[in-house]
Amino acid sequence: MKIKHLKYIIALALAPLVACSQAGNQDNPDNFDTNPVDFQQQIQAAIADKSCNSDADCALVEVGAKPCGGPETYEPYSKPNVDEARLQELAAAYKKERQDYFKENQIMGICVVTPKPHVSCLNNQCVASEQNLKVQ
Repeated sequence: MKIKHLKYIIALALAPLVACSQAGNQDNPDNFDTNPVDFQQQIQAAIADKSCNSDADCALVEVGAKPCGGPETYEPYSKPNVDEARLQELAAAYKKERQDYFKENQIMGICVVTPKPHVSCLNNQCVASEQNLKVQ
């Protein structure tokens, strides 16, 4: 019985989000899909080809935002295989969506800094190490 009620509560909680995401594209001059999940997918698609010849071919993009500040994650990408201006636009739009969501919903979080990883070309693929021990 309780599970049945939980399903209704979840459906009611998600309904405004679905309606907002469906209406959000009408006034979007940059043709970005304003659903945060779709921003993530667009960013992942943009950086899918991580092939490289040297460390100089690799870089990191900050993805998303945390309620207390800073990015959710850093993703490696191959500079020769990405439209960097478009990637930065997508990343900035996704960051703004996340920040707006936190503000509108008064979401707070624990203030944990996501360490900026080291990026390198390993086996002809741009990869990020789990942790960079240098202070940024």
